[in-house]
Amino acid sequence: MTATATIRDVWCLHAATGTDVGVNEAIANLAESIPLDELGLGSLESIVRGIPSAVQMIDTARSDPDDLYITTDTAGGLDRSIWPGGEQTTSIQAGQSAQPGIDVPVSFAQNVSLWDYDSVSSDDLLGSVQIREDEQGRGNIAKLARSDVEGSVYYVTYAVN
Repeated sequence: MTATATIRDVWCLHAATGTDVGVNEAIANLAESIPLDELGLGSLESIVRGIPSAVQMIDTARSDPDDLYITTDTAGGLDRSIWPGGEQTTSIQAGQSAQPGIDVPVSFAQNVSLWDYDSVSSDDLLGSVQIREDEQGRGNIAKLARSDVEGSVYYVTYAVN
């Protein structure tokens, strides 16, 4: 008999940065020549060291929400979504949570992936968790789903029955 996992809660600790493309373009378009003395800058190192701080400030100022949906595999696409369904998404930001309340069959192990819908390019994988059949009867379990590429951090809470 196959176990069933109920996805109870998805809590966003940090939404995807959303600055990847813009930052990459900005870095690619950096001036080929920088007159350090004319700008009153002592070294190129001080400019380069400031880039991560600038990126973080841009990201914080933007604070775009993720357009969240869930699949049971590592391929994105609203047509593969098991939640919220109907090729829809749920807007979520850091500190917010959603309660999918969906049941997922688990035979040995089942992947659950969180995605950010992107109308311009391919959707972004926010993170995945693996639910195991041997977790049956252990009550609520919270697992971390994260993406170093996107900068996203989520907890997924579920119970296997």
